[in-house]
Amino acid sequence: MELRQLEYFVQICKSGSFTKAKEALGVTQPTLSQQMRVLEDEYNSPLFDRVCRGVEVTEAGKILLNKGTAILNLLDEARNEIRGRNSRARETISIGCCPAELEYLAPYFMRFHQQYPHISLSITDAEDAEKEVLDQRIDVGIAAHAVSDASVKSNHLYRQEMSLLVRADHPLANQFAIPFQSLKQMNSIMFREQNKMLIDMYCFSCGFNLKSIIETSSTSVLVHWVRRGLGASLVPASLLENVRDDSLRMVRLEGHVPCWDISLIYLNSVAMKSTARLFVQAMNAYLNEAEVNLLCSGN
Repeated sequence: MELRQLEYFVQICKSGSFTKAKEALGVTQPTLSQQMRVLEDEYNSPLFDRVCRGVEVTEAGKILLNKGTAILNLLDEARNEIRGRNSRARETISIGCCPAELEYLAPYFMRFHQQYPHISLSITDAEDAEKEVLDQRIDVGIAAHAVSDASVKSNHLYRQEMSLLVRADHPLANQFAIPFQSLKQMNSIMFREQNKMLIDMYCFSCGFNLKSIIETSSTSVLVHWVRRGLGASLVPASLLENVRDDSLRMVRLEGHVPCWDISLIYLNSVAMKSTARLFVQAMNAYLNEAEVNLLCSGN
């Protein structure tokens, strides 16, 4: 028996006549009749009784209808599962992240990909993640400022303190901690946008302006310029842990210390991708777990 013969048979049973079945199947009636004769010959038993208003299924036909319907349903389930798997394999989440946090969050992005290998992550620098979320250029943003638009939802992840990144031979390199006000005369290399706005605000509250000689949106470029001795940089305290460079030192700030709150932001919409929602839930879980481990270690 061929699969198409089974499909023809089940459709005839549903339609109650060869005429209606041929219209539903898009085949000619002689083709349908010939295929049913082949099927009846194979089982050596009539499957239909011809009556004036169509056909009635025989007892043998009822057995084949029951089993055949189950077979076709199983094949439909298999098709749907395979299509769903292929669809998930092509699913991509677009993420816009403030540049200063990419190094710190990279291990968590990798963990998500390992846990959900069928989901691809497209990660880009986003100096204004909220605008990109609103414009639907990204699914999820990672930002260091409060959202201003009610249609964007914010989910707090963690707080980062700023520290001073300097070259190992910098005059401040051997200091464990320095007051924030001691940065008045320093030549600074800064991240653009959010990082610079935060630092400018803190400097203003302390009564001075920090001289910025270079601004960039790239972590690798910023670290390279500090390594070359072009200046020092105020960066998230976790940055040096991820860079792991013996030519650099991180000096803590004391007193009035700049810090920022990192949040996941996304459109407050029921149409949000299920995979993007899964990413938000996973990142919250990863960062909560990291915070618990940090508290347990006593650091």
